[in-house]
Amino acid sequence: MLRVIGLSLLALLLVVILLNRCGPDSQAVQDRLLLAELNREAGEQFRDQQARREGVLTLPSGLQLELLQVGEGQIPAEDTMVRVHYRGFHLDGREFENSYRRGEAATVPVRMTIPGWREALMMMPEGSIVRLVLPYWLAYGEAGAGKTIGPAETLVFELELLNIEAPPQPVPAVSDF
Repeated sequence: MLRVIGLSLLALLLVVILLNRCGPDSQAVQDRLLLAELNREAGEQFRDQQARREGVLTLPSGLQLELLQVGEGQIPAEDTMVRVHYRGFHLDGREFENSYRRGEAATVPVRMTIPGWREALMMMPEGSIVRLVLPYWLAYGEAGAGKTIGPAETLVFELELLNIEAPPQPVPAVSDF
C-alpha cells in the first residue's frame, strides 16, 4: 500500500513538473492526462474480465497471475539474481518486448524488477511459467516508460523463471609481497 501511495505521489510530482515546463494549458500535457485516464479505465475493465477467467488468481496487491507451467526448483528471494525469459504485451495484444525473439534471457536482481514481477518471482519455483496482468501501480506507474509504455497502463507479461543465478564470487585481493 505504501508503494502505491509513493508511486502516486511520484506521478503527481511528474505531472506538476510537466505543467510547469509546458504551462497548464499545454495540449501535450492535457493529452497525456487524458491518455492516463483512458488507460486506467481500460485496465480496470480488462482486470475485471480477467478475474472471471478460470485459473486466474487475483492477489490483494491487484496482481493477477495465471500459472501456465509449474516448476520444481527453488523459489527466489528479493536479494537473489534470476534468469528469466519474458514477453510483454499491451492490452490490445501488441507485443512491446520479447526476450525469446532476442534469443537472450535476462539476468536481473529480483529487487530491481518492477513491483508486479518482484511479487510474482518470489512465489515462483524455478522452471515455472506464468501469465501476469499488472495494474499500472505494479508496472510503470502513472508516468509510464518512455515511448513504449503509456501513462497508467496495465500490462500483460508471460514470465518464465529459468533459474536462480549464483551470486558473483568476490575476487580475492592480491597482496603485496
